[in-house]
Amino acid sequence: MSSLLIRTPSGKNNFLNLEKPETFIGRELKNEIVLEDPRVSRTHALIIKNQDGVFLRDLDSGNGTFVNGQKLAANIDTLLKDNDEIQLGSSVITFRRDDPLRTRFSSESFRGMVQKTPDELLVTSALKDVSGAENLPAIIYREELEKKERILQLFYEMSQKLSSIFSIQEIYDHAFEILFSVTPASRCYIFRKNEHGEFEQVAGKTRNAGEVGDPLPISQTIFAKVATERISILLEDAQQDLPEVFSQSILINEIQSIMASPIIGPRGLLGIVYADRTDTLESFNTDDLDLLNTVAVLTGIAINTVITHDRLQKQAQARSNFERFLPRQVVDHILRSPEDIKLGGDRQIVTALFADIRNFTTLSESSTPEHIVRLLNRYFSMISEIIFKYGGTLDKYIGDGLMALFGAPYISELDAVQAVRAAIEMQKAMTSFNESLAAENLPSISIGIGVNTGPAIVGYIGSETRLDYTAIGDTINTAARLESIAQPGQIVISENTMQVLDESFILKPLGAEKLKGKNMNLGIAEVLWK
Repeated sequence: MSSLLIRTPSGKNNFLNLEKPETFIGRELKNEIVLEDPRVSRTHALIIKNQDGVFLRDLDSGNGTFVNGQKLAANIDTLLKDNDEIQLGSSVITFRRDDPLRTRFSSESFRGMVQKTPDELLVTSALKDVSGAENLPAIIYREELEKKERILQLFYEMSQKLSSIFSIQEIYDHAFEILFSVTPASRCYIFRKNEHGEFEQVAGKTRNAGEVGDPLPISQTIFAKVATERISILLEDAQQDLPEVFSQSILINEIQSIMASPIIGPRGLLGIVYADRTDTLESFNTDDLDLLNTVAVLTGIAINTVITHDRLQKQAQARSNFERFLPRQVVDHILRSPEDIKLGGDRQIVTALFADIRNFTTLSESSTPEHIVRLLNRYFSMISEIIFKYGGTLDKYIGDGLMALFGAPYISELDAVQAVRAAIEMQKAMTSFNESLAAENLPSISIGIGVNTGPAIVGYIGSETRLDYTAIGDTINTAARLESIAQPGQIVISENTMQVLDESFILKPLGAEKLKGKNMNLGIAEVLWK
């Protein structure tokens, strides 16, 4: 959108977007642009906006209308070009064809990201051109030494906290403390990338008012330049630098001096630290920009430390949660490639194991709920460790029973063998487990186990908000049926599982069984383990 920057004799700057087809300029209040300038006629000039461009027409004014120093003929439309300067009396209007929030910087307006150590910043402007202390007034020399000491102390404190601070807000506060202590900043802001890749204000302070609530306007031109080109920017006099940097927010808020630096981490841009000055008596200089760069570097290190700490904490918590159900190699894969976790599954050969406590109802009737919960927790902890030991995946607990998978997510030729070995060790472990129950005057328990091998769909099943890693198919249903016919202390396997076992296992054929829900008889066997 085309726009105008209006400078009046009083020194005030105004800004106007050209939205209407016609914009009148003059001294009377009926005009869209009112200039309190005695050399301007009541209705001095007209700006016309149409599909062919933006035109300026002098309305036969008394003192004339000038464009780039050339007087216009009255009542003749002149096409305006970008950056044309229109003079009416003592007022000057700069025409801009493009969006006013774009950035135009001269090469002296910015510098690359500078990483300096604190001691490299201690040569301040008042001392750098002086050969000795005798050439400098004592009071200035003392002030500069005190400033140097303060800078060094602040940076030392900030670097010390890098290894101990895990609060992002504390990092921001310390950065602001440094900037307000050793630069003339009126306002300081820190912006961070959100999950959508957009920058948003995460912290802000003003020198006198303290914490900033709602975001205050800042120059989007400066912001865009720093973010896209990763350079730091210094405008010692933002008002006079116009139109090199043409920004509505700079004009409206009467910002006198600006500097901004990127906060860069190992993986790219983390954010931006921005400071501005509204007082005309003092402005930022190159020393201030170098100091801001160093603050940005240290802030980036600190933020990255916190991000890394938080990520490790979350990974540790995730690992702890996952390892309750999945073997370690599966957990490693999930944490290494979380993008692989998605709805859907793959068809593959698995061995399913179901185990269930026998006579659990009788046990529940003779014990308190608290005892039952403690017993189940101890039982499941013991059984789960055995499943993991043999590379199985704990799929789910089902009341007093459980389902485990071997060959999911990783397939091997020994999946069925490992499943049966796990089943044998589970049965053997019940002996010592029952001894501990007897010591607590609790009745012993026994389990029945069913094992089957075959194809199944394995993957993450559920919704986008709740996923379960499981397997579905006839193979799984058959394993559950085998478990239901297993007697206490018995391991029942299918003929599919029998075919892949070696001679080290002792099997007792049980003939062919017609399982519930099956049309054909299934050959089954018992695995002898005592």
